[in-house]
Amino acid sequence: MKQSETVDILDLPIAQSPLSNEFKAVTEMLGFHNFSDLQQHRTVQLQNLPDFDQHLIYEYVEFMETNQMGHLVDP
Repeated sequence: MKQSETVDILDLPIAQSPLSNEFKAVTEMLGFHNFSDLQQHRTVQLQNLPDFDQHLIYEYVEFMETNQMGHLVDP
């Protein structure tokens, strides 16, 4: 994956992503608008937020790994 593709994915609005409606609703409620916002937090921090359960962590990590960016999760 080229650097520009990584930036494009990180800047992708979560609302326009292929993730579940639950994921989109929870991240919007918590003020996360793109994947760069999420990437700044470790998964243990995300899981401690209201309604950000283990299922949503798995969904987030799987999305990042599918887009060859798993290394950005909990760096």
